[in-house]
Amino acid sequence: MTTIIKDFRYAFRMLAKTPGVTLVALITLALGIGANTAIFSSVSAFSSRPLPVPHPEQMVRPVELTEDRGVADDLSYPDFIDYRNQSTLFQGMSAEDLAQAALDTQDQNDVIWGQLVSGNFFDVVQIKPILGRAFATDEDGAPGAHPVVVLSYSLWQRRLASDPNIVGKTLRLNNKQFQVIGVAPPTFKGTKFGLAMDFWAPMAMVGELRGGAEVLTWRNSHWLTVIGRLKPGVSTEQASAELNAISARLNQTYLEDRAGNTQAKVLTELDGRWGEATPVIKTGGLLAMAIVGLVLLIACANVANLLLAKAAARRKEIGIRLALGASRARLVRQLLTESLLLSLVGGALGLLLAYWTTGVMQGFIPVLPYNILDDFFSLDTNALIFTFVISVVTGIVFGLAPAWNSSNPDIVPVLKGGVDLSKGKTRRVTLRNSLVVAQIALSLVVLVCAGLFIKSFRRAQQMDPGFAANNTLMMDLSPSLVGYDNDRARTFYQQVIERAKTIPGVEAVSLARLLPLGDSSNSNGPILKEGETLARGSSGRSVMTNAISPDYFKTMGIPILAGRDFDERDKADSPLVAIINQRMADSLWPGENAVGKRFLLGTDKPDRFEIVGVVKSGKYRTLAEDPKMFIYYPTSQRRPTSMTLIVRTNGEPRNSIGAVRHEVEQIDRSVPISSVKTMQQHMTWPLWGPSMAATLSLAFGVIALLLSSVGLYSVMAYVVSQRTREVGIRMALGANRQDVLKMITGQGMRLAIVGTVLGVVLALVLARVMTSLLIGVSGYDVTTFIAVGALLTIVALVASYLPARRATKVDPLIALRHE
Repeated sequence: MTTIIKDFRYAFRMLAKTPGVTLVALITLALGIGANTAIFSSVSAFSSRPLPVPHPEQMVRPVELTEDRGVADDLSYPDFIDYRNQSTLFQGMSAEDLAQAALDTQDQNDVIWGQLVSGNFFDVVQIKPILGRAFATDEDGAPGAHPVVVLSYSLWQRRLASDPNIVGKTLRLNNKQFQVIGVAPPTFKGTKFGLAMDFWAPMAMVGELRGGAEVLTWRNSHWLTVIGRLKPGVSTEQASAELNAISARLNQTYLEDRAGNTQAKVLTELDGRWGEATPVIKTGGLLAMAIVGLVLLIACANVANLLLAKAAARRKEIGIRLALGASRARLVRQLLTESLLLSLVGGALGLLLAYWTTGVMQGFIPVLPYNILDDFFSLDTNALIFTFVISVVTGIVFGLAPAWNSSNPDIVPVLKGGVDLSKGKTRRVTLRNSLVVAQIALSLVVLVCAGLFIKSFRRAQQMDPGFAANNTLMMDLSPSLVGYDNDRARTFYQQVIERAKTIPGVEAVSLARLLPLGDSSNSNGPILKEGETLARGSSGRSVMTNAISPDYFKTMGIPILAGRDFDERDKADSPLVAIINQRMADSLWPGENAVGKRFLLGTDKPDRFEIVGVVKSGKYRTLAEDPKMFIYYPTSQRRPTSMTLIVRTNGEPRNSIGAVRHEVEQIDRSVPISSVKTMQQHMTWPLWGPSMAATLSLAFGVIALLLSSVGLYSVMAYVVSQRTREVGIRMALGANRQDVLKMITGQGMRLAIVGTVLGVVLALVLARVMTSLLIGVSGYDVTTFIAVGALLTIVALVASYLPARRATKVDPLIALRHE
């Protein structure tokens, strides 16, 4: 231990002797390590950070698989009950679903978000409230019989002033009294990862919080997710086999309500966390770690070159120590100690950079109606461990080659004050050159990734979503949360539309249950053409749907291609009608006019809809999706629930927020107004992934370009310093400055060309993975490769030219006299 301490003291003194080199190395390492820590923290948040519950490795997500629905993480409530009651390998299995509620305040109701859960939820997650208790078994029995609620710590603090006597008191949620029975601990925010829940209520209260308690009896209605905890020692494969056997029995028992090919599978909580988006998130995370890993390798190569140059200046010191009996292993250890000290300090600085970067990344979170975790990207214990490990590994990586290369000089010429030529000058130059080639190659890969992501983001911004994204204001209205029945809600919505139309500057007003490219969607099925029959064992085609009011297409700027819009003819007691998109018309009635055609919805007693219009197809879930079929229903023929008011203005939409809110409050101040935003803010959701990828990859690309250019410049400057005598002789023998400039610059450009070619090969290998994450751009985009190659060539030319230009100013007499 004493020897190690002495090594670190000596290393500190040696680094302090060259503050300029040390500072450059520290900044380089801080950039490389900081970028890796920040990205590791964000990737960890999405795909590897466990739920804050005891033994999170036991948590799983049961899902179902069918040919029609694919891998679906939403189950029906009766199926969940059968799975839970018949399984033997689970400690517990709980159902859950998001729910919003209007919480009474003095002036106006506010919307809060929580989870409807089965009664054993807190037993499954093994969380005990810090105040009160969790749900009792009988509180999840008869629908609506037990209006109780467990509050989140955050809601208890910010809205209830941390009332220590809150247990036993009542809160008014959705115009109904709920008794508070507990307060969750501050570390538990729910099981919807990334979201912070405000409350938890029994699943039996679905009628009071969501409306329609009958969904608890519908086996063909898939609307809830399931989370479970396996017994110790049970694998997901064993649990999958058990649930799959149960699924087979259910398929045989309920032939009309379940597709005969339905299978069950158990995923880990991490694998099932994001549903269909899990593969994309995992691929994106691996690619992000690969990109910042390349940046770190570039930083390592840069620092290794600095240490090689520094070691060359210390060759006399190293020769003397060897002459006095020091072993090569002892010298390597000492030089590695200096590298480790550099990397550890660089890691500490990188941690500060990562802390700042994660704060910036938090700002990329899109505008959503939910409570997003305010520390989603924060550095956790795993990030700190990762920083320490990568700092140590980095110190060894960039320090080993210079230490090994510098610790074995030919002692005699070194002690005489000459240059060590025992290993040949070419070998050391080759090592330095190899590092530069690696830097340029890796920089090209990072820059190509940056260029592709930037181009993808621009394409996403320019992509036609199928609707107009300007001059539009939106706000969610939820009269059903405060006790409005269907007729009263319809009257309220009609009054809102009429009043909003009178506001100066408003061009069109409408309502929609869902917004395109939002965070949620709805689908109905099976959908059958008139005269079509459903094959036995098939669940049929499901089609995405929305409920809208008249003038929706005018408000959203969606062209009607055939037929008409909804109007006063489409009453609640009139024949059912629908408007479909062009994609559905072409798919089901190719070459025909779909207006006037009919389709059926449902199985036992299907509803019959007449198509009255066809509109332009658009994007409904993601900008990168393939064309999808879509159906619009009139709100007059659907149950009015929470709706989004959409207002198109002839100017800045934010200027109309106050006027629109005032008109709504004039009708009924108790109706909650939430999620007030413009269409541009709404579009932050479909664009947030491309935006963050473009911004971060650009930042890392700039860092990579800067490091590689500095690395090339330093090598060429070193070459010039080592070839001063040669240059002097050449010029004394008649070489002109142009020849010297060409010779030195050519050496640097040869390194750049080799690095560029290797980089192109690596980038082409990575392009296949990139393609799956890009929107409207191929991973093999030729213009991006050409542009990046040209940029690197220009930078390399400048980095080579500056030292070469200095070499041309060498006075031959002075150079020869010095030698």
